[in-house]
Amino acid sequence: MLNLDFLCMKTAQEMMACQGTSGDKENVATAGLGVLLENGPYGFMLFLESHSKTGIAGRYKEQLLALCREELVASYLAGGVPTSGNFQAVTKWLRGLAEDLDRYLFTKRLWQQTLTYARYHAKALGEGGGAGQSGVQGEGA
Repeated sequence: MLNLDFLCMKTAQEMMACQGTSGDKENVATAGLGVLLENGPYGFMLFLESHSKTGIAGRYKEQLLALCREELVASYLAGGVPTSGNFQAVTKWLRGLAEDLDRYLFTKRLWQQTLTYARYHAKALGEGGGAGQSGVQGEGA
């Protein structure tokens, strides 16, 4: 049995492994989530492509596509998920995906959950200073 929520959590954590501040990462995730909810996966990929100069958006796109290439997810999506972030390949794949509304909406929901986790993960990194820090000053001194 495949735990999709686990895959979303794992992907969100991997999305944070890029250059940039936690605030910038949170902003891209928040804005991207808004675009995804309003305009769907195609609009969201256009958003990421238009923001790819930052490196954060490029990392997000790379990881979300990797999520769709997970064995059982890819088999449901009928494969063909681009192995690179090539814009033309991604838009062609999304056009094909949109021909099946169930699969298209499944992808939207999967990315929505992942971006929600990424948003809160970035926020936690910014507020807590990162994993492994207790946040308590002077403890053990």
